Amino acid sequence: MICYRIKVILAMAITGITGHCIAFDLDEAYRRALGFNADYLAQVAATDAGVEVQNQALSLLLPQINANAAYNQNYLSSFGMTVTYTQPSVSAQFQQIVFDFGKYSTYTKGKFAAEVANLQLTNARQKLMVNVAQAYFDILYAVDNLNAIRMNKDAFLTQMQQAQKSFDSGTVTVADVNDAKANYDSALAQSIQAENNLMNRKTIFHNMTGLNPDLVQPLIDQIILELPSPESASSWSDMMKAANLNVKIARTQLNMAKEDISIARSGHFPSLSVVGNYQMYGTSNINGADSAATQTYFNQLSNIPGIPSASYSMAAVGLQLSIPIASGGGINSAIRAAIANYEAAQDQLTATLRQSDQLIINAFYQVLNGVNIVRAQTQALKSAKLKLDSSKTGYKLGIRNSVDLVMAQNEYAKTLLSYNQARYQYLTYRLQLEYLAGKIDTDFIHLINNNILQ
Repeated sequence: MICYRIKVILAMAITGITGHCIAFDLDEAYRRALGFNADYLAQVAATDAGVEVQNQALSLLLPQINANAAYNQNYLSSFGMTVTYTQPSVSAQFQQIVFDFGKYSTYTKGKFAAEVANLQLTNARQKLMVNVAQAYFDILYAVDNLNAIRMNKDAFLTQMQQAQKSFDSGTVTVADVNDAKANYDSALAQSIQAENNLMNRKTIFHNMTGLNPDLVQPLIDQIILELPSPESASSWSDMMKAANLNVKIARTQLNMAKEDISIARSGHFPSLSVVGNYQMYGTSNINGADSAATQTYFNQLSNIPGIPSASYSMAAVGLQLSIPIASGGGINSAIRAAIANYEAAQDQLTATLRQSDQLIINAFYQVLNGVNIVRAQTQALKSAKLKLDSSKTGYKLGIRNSVDLVMAQNEYAKTLLSYNQARYQYLTYRLQLEYLAGKIDTDFIHLINNNILQ
């Protein structure tokens, strides 16, 4: 993970130097987001922490060795004699688990926890692909929406100016002028709202990628339209059940909950360990006695093992069996709680499966029908363009009035916006379909990016 972060930072530095004033595509936006998006980077760190849970659980099954050293001031009174002395000591303890059901279950749970952490990181990366693409297309749509409103506003302005001229010449009533002004004022208000929406979309994109949203590349005129393969909703549903990351995470969390039951039940089971102890007491230094005779006496005893002031060592090794007798009902309560949590995890898995199935079927039909919608909107745009051109020609020849021209311009602007919206939605649902099936990767981002590169 650390090496990965270093690579990301270097890539950001290089891009930051060379890419401030260069238009970028979706592929570049996603690469920058990997090193900039705070939510994703937080998940990278969380994954590093989650993986360590397995190592911590494993450590409980490995040898445990402790050592201690002391230098003590001792006081001894015996048989009417009193003496004080200092003595160094060293001790070491060793323990190796032979059988402990709870610790083995904890290790198994730790492996599942590490798996969840890695799945969550992969899921965060795939979500980032979808979110960056959505934010990218949201900017393009907001720009298209603003342009369409401005086109309408310009048309209404022309209509209002012409209505005023006609009113001044006495050919129309003031009602016609007021109608034209009302249309213009409405378009002006919509334009302000659309500008605010565009600024909001740009802010979202910038906070996600760190890039200048004014430099996004637009879609090419003829985007690549592909039907979902396989062309069966049930096939995509089956892929989701097998590979969807949210489902995988829920399944693994269910396994963790199952291990929690085993951990709780282990409170009733005995455990067996190999244990060893070693103690060494150094030569004492008598620094006080009630008489010279007492001091001489204890100095003579300092080489006899077992005497408190003597230098000696002891070692022992053996098996230690621990058998739980009673816990006041705490273990049974922990078992009941673990079973309830397991049932909750089962329900969560069911809910995740149902929700993911609903989403992937919807995405499938959105892509399937999206191809035809884009094609239909393409034809509708051509028709709207022909109508606008005819209205302009008819207006110049005097066989169309300004109202006809404005209506044709508004219809064309509306159709153009619907056409672009259909294209963005088609591409977005293609991304969502791949994500929900657990198949989305950088290769697919490259494929979607082919609809942007000129």
